[in-house]
Amino acid sequence: MGRRLLLSNVLVAVMTLLWVDGAAAQSLIGEQKTIMSTGARALVDACLDYARANDLKLGIAVVDPYGNLLDYHTMEGTNVIAGESAVLKAKTAVRWWRSTEEMNQRVRDWENVAPVWIGDFPQRGGVPIFMDGTIVGAMGIGGGGGDVCAQSAIETVLGPSASTARP
Repeated sequence: MGRRLLLSNVLVAVMTLLWVDGAAAQSLIGEQKTIMSTGARALVDACLDYARANDLKLGIAVVDPYGNLLDYHTMEGTNVIAGESAVLKAKTAVRWWRSTEEMNQRVRDWENVAPVWIGDFPQRGGVPIFMDGTIVGAMGIGGGGGDVCAQSAIETVLGPSASTARP
């Protein structure tokens, strides 16, 4: 009986330590809001609707807050750079939490040329997406028209709680 009680107490002590360690580890992990692949697809589709209504031929890319490509589409009749630049613009916007148009101005004013020498693409057409002050992803548009298509898609799909302005 004494041995059984000892084993029982040891088991309870070990389980308590594991639970405490698990609880402590949980406080070290944050929760990042992120655009989901279904949201990315909805943004691309809304941008395609805008592009067709305005006779634009575009490449469209959506990335998550870490720069991972979630969705991508090039319209018939675009050239290869439209698609490639869309991806680069989305990744640039999410990295800097700014529109690529703003980054372009900062580069031209010599305020910050880092985007050029680290391989980013500070040309008009990329916008970050913020929800409640948290970056959840970005959109990049290549082929002309700047970021108007992205702005329209974000407003249509995500509504007024979404913003492309840095908080």
